[in-house]
Amino acid sequence: MELFGRDGKLDEDVQDVLYELGNVGVGMASVTIGRLLGVRIELASPNVIPVTEVSDQTLLTHIGEDDAGIWMHFAEPMRGLVLFILNRSFVYDVVDKMTGKPYEGEQLYQNEIAFSAVTEFANMLSAAYMKAVGKYTNMRIFLSPYMFVFGNVQIMLGDTLHPQGFCADQAIWVETRFQLLEEDHQTEDAGRVIMLPDDNTVEMLINALEL
Repeated sequence: MELFGRDGKLDEDVQDVLYELGNVGVGMASVTIGRLLGVRIELASPNVIPVTEVSDQTLLTHIGEDDAGIWMHFAEPMRGLVLFILNRSFVYDVVDKMTGKPYEGEQLYQNEIAFSAVTEFANMLSAAYMKAVGKYTNMRIFLSPYMFVFGNVQIMLGDTLHPQGFCADQAIWVETRFQLLEEDHQTEDAGRVIMLPDDNTVEMLINALEL
């Protein structure tokens, strides 16, 4: 199957598949988050667009002052990234829940206990996300957290020997936003998840579904 038409637009069937993969991946990750925090999660419809000349530096510009980011890379033979861009207050709540003690600001990465909680949370998200995508495609897919971004601070996670840079002539941006639903109020934009596979990885996913 051709991913792109002659006009350069993403094939509609491919777009539908990636839309659904974004839904199931974030859906399973949100179940993990919901159980941890004891809240319900509402997902927005994924946004699927082709992008060109992707690099880690351009991705970093999408981190706001009130956000924290967890960067993950696909394990070989796939190539690409999955980004969890989370509101800092949400990350504080997660770490508080996991450690039983509040940590804020620089404590998230300077305190060993707090940072261990952040790392464990990253592993929980990656496992849940890829379990859902792998079940959908009947493939063994793995993610490895490799960087925690907090303002201008970048902390390496996991296997630092893995090539960290990601550039692609053509990749697909699949973004899903989510918010927390609580009894007394609704939290807007608690976070968003971006799956960014390169075109070869997208072809592998499509072929696995025999489309």
